[in-house]
Amino acid sequence: MNDLGIFDRRDDGGETGDLDVDQLRAALAGQSPAGPASRPTAPGANVPSDGHAAGMDLISVPPRPTAPSGTDGPRRSRHRWSVVAAIVVLVVIVVALAAGFVVWRSHADTVADYPGTGGDEVIVRVQSGDSTTDIAETLSQAGVVASVEAFQKQAAQDADVQALQPGYYRVRKDASAQAAADALVDPVNHVGRVRLIPGRQLADVTAVSTDPNVAPTVIPGYISQITEASCVPVNGVSDCFTADQLWEVARTADPATLGVVEWAIDAVRSSPDPNRRLEGMILPGDFDIPPGSTPEQALRAVVSASAATWNTSDVKAAAGRLGVSPYQVAIIASIVEREGITADMPKVARVIYNRLALPMKLQMDSTVNYALDRASIATSNDDRANPSPWNTYAADGLPPTPISSPGKSAIAAAAQPASGPLLYFVKINQDGTSCFSNTIEEHNVCVAQARANGIFG
Repeated sequence: MNDLGIFDRRDDGGETGDLDVDQLRAALAGQSPAGPASRPTAPGANVPSDGHAAGMDLISVPPRPTAPSGTDGPRRSRHRWSVVAAIVVLVVIVVALAAGFVVWRSHADTVADYPGTGGDEVIVRVQSGDSTTDIAETLSQAGVVASVEAFQKQAAQDADVQALQPGYYRVRKDASAQAAADALVDPVNHVGRVRLIPGRQLADVTAVSTDPNVAPTVIPGYISQITEASCVPVNGVSDCFTADQLWEVARTADPATLGVVEWAIDAVRSSPDPNRRLEGMILPGDFDIPPGSTPEQALRAVVSASAATWNTSDVKAAAGRLGVSPYQVAIIASIVEREGITADMPKVARVIYNRLALPMKLQMDSTVNYALDRASIATSNDDRANPSPWNTYAADGLPPTPISSPGKSAIAAAAQPASGPLLYFVKINQDGTSCFSNTIEEHNVCVAQARANGIFG
């Protein structure tokens, strides 16, 4: 190895005994394990043709590594710790998110609801077409339930709540969803509702039986029924109007303001008796009167709702076919309602139209009773002598207003009467069935049958 000349001492006495590193690197750089042909020639070197440097043996030098062994160790260690730290942070985030979701779900599953049956009473309205969600929102806005969700959950398992009818309901504020649902389905809390029966009239009437052992009874009229339905105590306090106050509105309020059907307004205004002018303008059915309303508001609620029903009937078209006015069809329907059972109504209507066409007095006992505010099967000669314009034994043609509130069957019969030359009829059975005739002789036979059956004396 000393043949390389890198360990020689200097001849000038300046030797140091130190290794000349640059000479060692230069010497090593001139040799290659691949052989002489692969090694570059140093500038100015005397290289024989066989590729050996003069005076130099060929040695094999292993390649120098690019970096001492273990140089990347700390770097790799730091990289591993970074990865571990990142994983730990990610796990912490995932765990935090999972914990937050659990907490959120826990709060989401807890629906706000009041305990107990509630405190002060309040009136809420359920409108036609309201879903249970609509009802829940109404209750929440009125302070009845703590949350919409609480009532929705209760309603989902309560078929009675799901079948709730439109109207006004008395419930309590700050009540549990179950207590609110129980209150809504309790019939006593469905307030402001009035059910008007076909054949009744505005005024109370006295029902007189043909049996002398049966005492007369009073049948409430629509004015009395509306007055009663509108009186709704809330928290023990009642703010109600009287029947007399409602009668005053019926007598004096403008028909158009009350919502009377358009084709009847002029006839109502010209009625000879203010107490009877709205007769027939209120149809039978179920009506909702706002609790706490004024007399005018209460009357308008039922009159305007009835007008909507009149407008969906066949009255206007029928009037054109039959040669009468829609108001006259309403009058005929009111007489039909009081005179015949449903099966006989088209024939009763035919008798009326035939008598009007002759002309011939209608002579209907129902009109006599109406003039006397009475309900009775039989009438006397004195009754029939009453000069009232509603008494069709005394007056020609139709009475000036309807005599009752006609139902759907009576209205349909007046709009589409039976055919034939019928002129007479009389009730012959206790079930109300009538015997119809074309001539007075036939009619007398029917009257005898009625007497035999005890219908009248």
